[in-house]
Amino acid sequence: MKDTLNIMVPVDFTPVSYRAIEFLAFLMDKTPVNTHLVHVIEVNAAEWGGSVEASETLNKTELKQKQQLAEQKFAELKQHLTFSFTSEILFGRLTTTLADYANKQQTDLVIMGTDGAEGWLEKVSGSEAQHVVRYTNIPVITIHKHAAISPIQNLLWVADFEAEKQPEQSVATIKFLQQLFNAKLHLLQIVDKNDESRLNQLKGKMQDFVEQLNLQNVELHLHHNYKVPAGVRNFNEVSAMDLVMIGTHGRKGINHLFYGSIAETLVNHCIRPLMTYHLM
Repeated sequence: MKDTLNIMVPVDFTPVSYRAIEFLAFLMDKTPVNTHLVHVIEVNAAEWGGSVEASETLNKTELKQKQQLAEQKFAELKQHLTFSFTSEILFGRLTTTLADYANKQQTDLVIMGTDGAEGWLEKVSGSEAQHVVRYTNIPVITIHKHAAISPIQNLLWVADFEAEKQPEQSVATIKFLQQLFNAKLHLLQIVDKNDESRLNQLKGKMQDFVEQLNLQNVELHLHHNYKVPAGVRNFNEVSAMDLVMIGTHGRKGINHLFYGSIAETLVNHCIRPLMTYHLM
């Protein structure tokens, strides 16, 4: 990892979006951070001409009012925050605009608050944070509005330790965070009723995972539950984890509707800050 982290924080100036700044403070206490606070004014990409004036079919007065309001909100933030940041007001589709900006700025982490989504809405449209997770290859830390934020002492890594090959850059990020906070790393395997007969085998695969990635200061956990998201949530309720980490295949479109994503379900419901990263 670089000496100075490049971190993007999407903000819509609601209290839940500021939860990301609460978590960001823990990182700033440990390492230099370049912070990019980004606000997106959503417009139809087909109508956007590259600037307000050049967008003939859009309501220019309304867009300018939104831009001025965002500028005012950023000015207020500069009065209240104790750290410097770069502020950006962008126009476009929320998800792709954020992803494009993050890639252009060579962002190391995206941190964002989320209200989550429930029921059929979660399956079809999802939350804004869920969409960002799906569309960017950069690790994303999401803070649910009800998540507990605490100093980072324990990291929880949830994976399929038998099947998934972890991306080198994501492994490096996890190791960096562990070293930065001198934290303990907990590996969690959710066990359903079909796995009961091979608990020793699962534990062995987890140990192989530790050795292959040369992980240090690690504790292994097997937790019984019939679904991974519920298992992770239940485990968090009885343990003192400060950041949960899980990979996602980032399925889009019809594949996402049928198969979904464990990571994205956790984005909407996790009671601790959650870092998602794309699997190979």
